[in-house]
Amino acid sequence: MCPGSTTKNGKVYRFYRCSKRDKHGKEACRARALPAGALEDFVAQRITTATADGTLAVHVKAALDARIDGKRKAIEKIRADLPGRVAAASVNASKYTEELGKFEGRARELVEAKLRAETDRLVAAERQLAETERDRLDLEVADAEAKWIADALRDFARIWTAMTPENQGRLLRALVAAVRVRRRAASSRSSW
Repeated sequence: MCPGSTTKNGKVYRFYRCSKRDKHGKEACRARALPAGALEDFVAQRITTATADGTLAVHVKAALDARIDGKRKAIEKIRADLPGRVAAASVNASKYTEELGKFEGRARELVEAKLRAETDRLVAAERQLAETERDRLDLEVADAEAKWIADALRDFARIWTAMTPENQGRLLRALVAAVRVRRRAASSRSSW
């Protein structure tokens, strides 16, 4: 499901609608949009029940920490290799630059091609080094987000009511992978 809203007579009405319908048209899903408030209240009630004993917060934090640590190790492995690649490409580029003056004709063209290739490797390695630095900084943000989520789960019922709608949405997006609504067999109304 994906969120949506409409404005009528100056009032904003929020709802959730089927993602398949958005992607593939009305024929893909005949389900009607559901009021956002009612759906969010239902999900919040289920999370309140699930977090009552405190174990969910511990499990969620451990899972997030494990995921972040795995990404951190992969980034550090790449990051450890990159300075050597930058240095090697730089040395080779310098060597080819010095050799350019020694050759003419086809030999010079070959050296220029090798120089371009080394320069491309150097630029790619430097770009990847900058990307891994950004990824490393993103993990610091992810650490803070994981702590925020775990703290929110520890006292979900109280914190939920004090949160702004934006933070409520942020927390739900972090916690809920999917909401599936099944129709009742005997009626056309959606079951909660």
